[in-house]
Amino acid sequence: NRSADITEMNNNRQTFFATISSVAAFIGLNFIVEWPIIIAALLSIGIFAGVYMISKPKLKIGNLDLDSLKNGTEIRFLLQEAEQDLISIGEVSKKIDNPVIKTNAESLFDTGVRILNYLSENPDQISAARRFFGYYLNTSRNILEKYLTVQKAKLNSAEINNIKAATEKTIPMLNIAFDRQFENLMKNDILDIESEIKLLETNLKMEGIEKT
Repeated sequence: NRSADITEMNNNRQTFFATISSVAAFIGLNFIVEWPIIIAALLSIGIFAGVYMISKPKLKIGNLDLDSLKNGTEIRFLLQEAEQDLISIGEVSKKIDNPVIKTNAESLFDTGVRILNYLSENPDQISAARRFFGYYLNTSRNILEKYLTVQKAKLNSAEINNIKAATEKTIPMLNIAFDRQFENLMKNDILDIESEIKLLETNLKMEGIEKT
């Protein structure tokens, strides 16, 4: 599990820095300053706890502090996995020979990047993007990676040709799904723009200014 691996790595880093700091403090207090061993040990334990907390990595997306959110760590993992899926889609798209699949794969990558950029600026929408992250993005990556494996095999059986044809039909559908997911995420922004336009039109009408 990638989420568990990242958590363990961060915990190990915190423990390492805290241990080094507390050991250095104990040696300095007990052997150099010559404080009583019990006092030196207690202060070292306090230093360990302090450094451990200070070295905890800050989880932020845009201006939002994820530490303040109940599911902040989970959100960060969602974004990290999404970035890995996108990187893979981008790399695979460069190696695909079929022009239709290649063009659509590049389009998937571009839309995916725009969605991630939007979410970075609007982190409150990340929870609404779970289906995009957990299904559409990951499924696109799997299909394209498997297609590339088939392409590299250079087989020409009826079954392989059927797989290629099915992929050629499926990828454009995924592009439509990506676009719809993006539209759903931006629904509030779209409604805000429509409201602003209607309000502006009403005010202009009251001032005797009509649309041309």
